[in-house]
Amino acid sequence: MIQQVDIDNSCTRLRSLAFMKTFLLLTALLVSFPITCLRADVKPLFAPRPTKDPMASKKHCQGAGIFEMIVDNPSGKVKKVFVRSSTNDVFLDADVIDTFLQWRFKPNTQSSVKIVVAFTADQDTAFYPVGQAVPPSHRGIPVPFDEPIAPAKLWQWFSELYGAAGHR
Repeated sequence: MIQQVDIDNSCTRLRSLAFMKTFLLLTALLVSFPITCLRADVKPLFAPRPTKDPMASKKHCQGAGIFEMIVDNPSGKVKKVFVRSSTNDVFLDADVIDTFLQWRFKPNTQSSVKIVVAFTADQDTAFYPVGQAVPPSHRGIPVPFDEPIAPAKLWQWFSELYGAAGHR
C-alpha cells in the first residue's frame, strides 16, 4: 500500500515537472519572439512592395532597415515615413520611402505602423522578414519624409550617414 502511494506521488511530481518545463519553454519562446508582423486590423488596402531602382540593382545593393509610416486616420493615406534604422544604402532607403508613401490603409487605422524591410543582393524586390532582428548599429534619419525623394538628395542631406559613396 505504501509502495502504491509513493508511485502515485512520483507520477504526479513527474507530470507536474513535465508541465512546468513545457510551460517555461513556451513562455520563453513567446517572450523572445519579436513581433514584426502587422496586426490584423492594420493590414493595408494598397501596399506595393519596394523594388530596387536600376542603379541599386546594378550595384547588387543589400541591407535591412526599420521604417515607420505615419497614417492619416480619416483618409488612411500615409502622410510621412520615418527611417528608424537605415539600410545603410541611399538607393534602398529612397526606394522604400517612395514606395511606402504610396501605401493606403483602411480609414481610422492605427496612426503609426513600423515595418522591417530587407533587400538581398540577388533579388530586386524587398521582403519583410518575420522573426528576424535588424542589427541595432544602423542609424536612423531624424526627419520625416512626406514626398518621394531622389537618392542624390537623400545623400546630400545625410552624407555622414551614407558615407562618400552613398553607402557604408
